[in-house]
Amino acid sequence: MNKSKLLALNINGMLVQAFFWFGSCSYMAFMVATLIDYGWSAGGAAAALTVMAVIAMIVQPFYGFLSDKYLSEKILSITFFVISAVCFFLLPLSLNTGNMALILINMAGITVTGMQINGLLDSWIVGLKQEFNSINYGLIRGCGSFAYALAAQMMGMITVSFSHDLRMWIGAGVLLLGAVSAITFRSAKRINKISAQQQENMPVSRLKGIEALRIVFSSKKYNLLLAVSFFLLLCNSAIGTLLQILIRDYGGTTVHVGTVAAVMAASEVPFMFLMAFFIKKIGYKKLIIICAVVYVIRMLLTASVSTVNSLINVQFLQGLTYAVLLPVAMNYFTQIVDERVRSTAVTIFTAVTASLTGILGNLITSAFLLSGFSVQSTLIFFIFSAFIGLLLALYGSFRKIWTHG
Repeated sequence: MNKSKLLALNINGMLVQAFFWFGSCSYMAFMVATLIDYGWSAGGAAAALTVMAVIAMIVQPFYGFLSDKYLSEKILSITFFVISAVCFFLLPLSLNTGNMALILINMAGITVTGMQINGLLDSWIVGLKQEFNSINYGLIRGCGSFAYALAAQMMGMITVSFSHDLRMWIGAGVLLLGAVSAITFRSAKRINKISAQQQENMPVSRLKGIEALRIVFSSKKYNLLLAVSFFLLLCNSAIGTLLQILIRDYGGTTVHVGTVAAVMAASEVPFMFLMAFFIKKIGYKKLIIICAVVYVIRMLLTASVSTVNSLINVQFLQGLTYAVLLPVAMNYFTQIVDERVRSTAVTIFTAVTASLTGILGNLITSAFLLSGFSVQSTLIFFIFSAFIGLLLALYGSFRKIWTHG
């Protein structure tokens, strides 16, 4: 592929990611605060998000298998952009009725469509990178983080000045723009690097669900990366919920909730943009270990500070944690994942590191808080989670499970 076509492909990918993350920010960054403002208890809001995370975890691998066998990531993504935009538009109407069943149904609609786009886009870009190695995942995904940071700050101010309703309606409009940009984005092909004998024995069209899972989990490298990522990203799940409570406890407002989300997303941008360079110079193994060390430090500091400003400042470490781990994982997948089960592998990773961690993070958080523990004491559990992730990363290095640097 010549440079101009490669540039156009990267720009198109950047637009899709930017519209998705800008639009979805109106839901993801504020949902706990939104439900509380509509009269829900903190425990009830956390429980609702736990239910949604369970639903997301169940459907994500199914969509991955569906994409591997029948429909492309492009078709599914476009469909989910449109449906989730409708759900975003209807959510304020559901909230204003006060009908819990209606609200949960609306949230479930967002969960099974809009919240699935993330994993599908990652799988889509991994597939393009398998086809064209010069595709820059970090640059593309970094634009999503930049858009999320911009949206978080804007949406917080819009909510305070106008309403939660307007914020979500704006999100719906931006998701429709995401659908338009996805239509023009090139589909990821399967270039079938496996041998002709392997294709004859088990072609993509005949892969059964259990066989696809067997292929995915037969890789020690994949299993190790999944385990390390689970324990580290469990911390991210806890931070996402606990910060919204801590900020209010320290006297902050919805604007500060938006600010901390903006800080976290903005800190991701430079590291994601430069991740291709860092991977080349430092290597996967060292980057994963560095990321795990910083996660431990970040959780320690988050549990120690006692003011809104210091709490926000600590979250700049998102750039050296999440913004390192995600691009490293996706780039590593291009080397270790069998492309016949590409979408299955990536969506399982998303289900475990986003949905399962969300479920457990909220359950653990709720259990500690309901038992009378403070938010700071609850964070101690997640310090140990980060430490386990670090130990597993070091184990992979010691046992030489990590490869390619």
